[in-house]
Amino acid sequence: MSEQPQSPDTTTPQSPNERATAFQPVTGAQEHYSGEALLVSAYAILWVVLIAWVALGWRKQNALDARLDDLEREIERADGKLRS
Repeated sequence: MSEQPQSPDTTTPQSPNERATAFQPVTGAQEHYSGEALLVSAYAILWVVLIAWVALGWRKQNALDARLDDLEREIERADGKLRS
């Protein structure tokens, strides 16, 4: 009688330590996305978030500069009125 290779017995429960050290591939499942597509998507999202963050910071800085210029003008106007 020829011996067949023994497949892992899936009916016997394994301890967590045994499951953690043994690779057990999932059978029947197909990949939905390729690794390259996921990597490119992740980098694209990262760049979009980074550019949006820089643009938002730039916009806030411009608003702060405009407000500071207005305050400086008001101080100069008030200083001119006090001296007259």
